[in-house]
Amino acid sequence: MVKHIYLPIFMYGKVKHIIFFILVCPAFVFSQINSIDDNFSKNYFGISFNTGITSFFGDIDEGPAKKGGVFKNNYAFGVSGYKNFGSLFILGGQILAGKLSGEKKRGDNGNVFNQYFKANFIEYSLKTEYNLIAFFSNRVNRKFCLYANVGIGLIDFKTRLYDGFTDSIVGSFGYEGQKSTTELVIPIGIRVVYNINKRSAISLQTSSRRVDTDKLDAMTGNNNRDYFNYTSIEYIFKIYPKRKESNILEPSATKSKSRHKKPRPYKLKKIKRKDEKEKKKKSKSYPEK
Repeated sequence: MVKHIYLPIFMYGKVKHIIFFILVCPAFVFSQINSIDDNFSKNYFGISFNTGITSFFGDIDEGPAKKGGVFKNNYAFGVSGYKNFGSLFILGGQILAGKLSGEKKRGDNGNVFNQYFKANFIEYSLKTEYNLIAFFSNRVNRKFCLYANVGIGLIDFKTRLYDGFTDSIVGSFGYEGQKSTTELVIPIGIRVVYNINKRSAISLQTSSRRVDTDKLDAMTGNNNRDYFNYTSIEYIFKIYPKRKESNILEPSATKSKSRHKKPRPYKLKKIKRKDEKEKKKKSKSYPEK
């Protein structure tokens, strides 16, 4: 029942155009927006490394394949790049590689099924992220940030379907001389970021990926699309571009400095000497009676 919870928008053919609109338009809208608080980490480039666990939702989705365990059959790791625009919007790209698996012991009619699959994949995607806290709060300089993201990309995969009793191969894509299958993938997710300091951060994220095929578990025969989730932990390193400093002082700064300029010590001595000389002259010209 879990695989039918996904958004109805994916049932229509216009999804590719909608995702493209979501990806491109915010870059023009938010590129000129700065943070409300100057202390917020903004306008930086980020490089991140992430690792986590995958879970499959499709025809064979009762759980991960037990032969080998979860951490052997359902893990992934990736590298991401980010460009931060102010405090509201991030544009990023990701390369993700990993494994998927699933098994099913009973069919939809209750009969014994007992099959499992294992797949290897590499994903290339672009995504946009929106800072949800910044949309609803005037203060965006926070240690914690909550981002919602959506993207689009391509996934290359090889997959095999096995019989659960004999471990013999029932079906496959990308093996036995076949090329790996390439399909469209659409990731949607949530990411919680904790800013350690201005240069580094860590994040926890989970995302659901819709793959535009029914071949991911090596079982076809219906028009349903396969999905998988990726839950991960990530370390982010931030790089700030260097800014050129102007040597020209503002008029207000030069005026304030000239008004409060203190006289030098040797000038004070000259002034005292002049005052003493004038007093002596006055005393000579006007003797006391």
